[in-house]
Amino acid sequence: MKDATERLRAVQGSCSSRGLIESLDDPSPEVARAAVRRIEEVDGSNAADALRARLLSADLSLVADIAKALRRIGDSRAVDLAIAGLTGEPYTRRLAAARALGALADARAGFMLRIALQDAVAGVRVAALEALAQIAGATDEAGDCARLLSDPNPQVRVAAVRAVVRIGSQPGNLLSSLAQDSDRGVRLEVAQHVATLSDPAARLLLADSDLRVREAAAQAGGTRQVGSLAVLLVDDPGVDVRRAAASALGGLGDTRIADVLLPGVEDPDAVVRAAVLRALVQLVMRGGAVRRLRHELGSSRRERRRASVYALAHLEALEAAEDVTRLVNDPDPDVRLSLIHTAASLVPDPEALIRHLARDRDAAVRSSAEVWLLRRPA
Repeated sequence: MKDATERLRAVQGSCSSRGLIESLDDPSPEVARAAVRRIEEVDGSNAADALRARLLSADLSLVADIAKALRRIGDSRAVDLAIAGLTGEPYTRRLAAARALGALADARAGFMLRIALQDAVAGVRVAALEALAQIAGATDEAGDCARLLSDPNPQVRVAAVRAVVRIGSQPGNLLSSLAQDSDRGVRLEVAQHVATLSDPAARLLLADSDLRVREAAAQAGGTRQVGSLAVLLVDDPGVDVRRAAASALGGLGDTRIADVLLPGVEDPDAVVRAAVLRALVQLVMRGGAVRRLRHELGSSRRERRRASVYALAHLEALEAAEDVTRLVNDPDPDVRLSLIHTAASLVPDPEALIRHLARDRDAAVRSSAEVWLLRRPA
């Protein structure tokens, strides 16, 4: 027998209906999937019988492909076959039927899919939820789907969250109770919709013990979560969480949030600092970001002054040269060192600045300036 790669190539180039029908039963899902696509191209509606015969018995990974092909060629019997399969045995037939109905997306299946939500097999309940979410105009099913938010199986609860979000008119009211779900995967799914939740539920997810849940919640945060996002930006131990908080704040479109972002320029992680600068520019444009950072050069916090120098250098803000040059007399040596590291990006004539710092009272500053002068282009 040829290997799977050879069989795949043969299918892709075949125009033989008989050969393609045989390939629908190939042990390799990829070969069988290619056969589904090819027989649709070659035979069109004439392929309906062969495809329909395998709809509920094919490898489960192929069911959606077969159903979509039947839908495209306009087969009128596939939906009825799949609906009937929802009560069949073994359970894999019911599972295939629910998956097929999701791909067929026919509203006639709604009633039987709601019954399938009570199936004893969790996988069938998941597939039924996914199918209901795919059926256009299925808002009437939102209440039935919401009942499975308390299902004992966490995978079912995750699927229920997705279905309710898609077809429910006010999903946040239904999902808020899951902010304390015992399963991390469920909380992770709910966190992606944190802006729609009640304030207590949103706060719980933004303070979740799991880093990925906090990250997802931060990414999805909205205007009502600005306070919590500001805390995450400064205090969260997770780099990804702080980055997500910065990005979310930048996406809210309120220029007043720029001041909330400024503490993030001091973040110890370069990725977070870059996210903060992108968010600042997104909110107040580059000119507004430069103005705010120039103001921060006069901060009473030496860390803020130093961080603002590096942030301005990242923006190549030559217009801040006068304000930056004043820092040659800053009381903190680390701030003066930052001038040496960034002078080429911030000062039109960096050599004059560096020569001044080469006479600095601090040995580390003098040494760094002397090294800069030795390395400058001739």
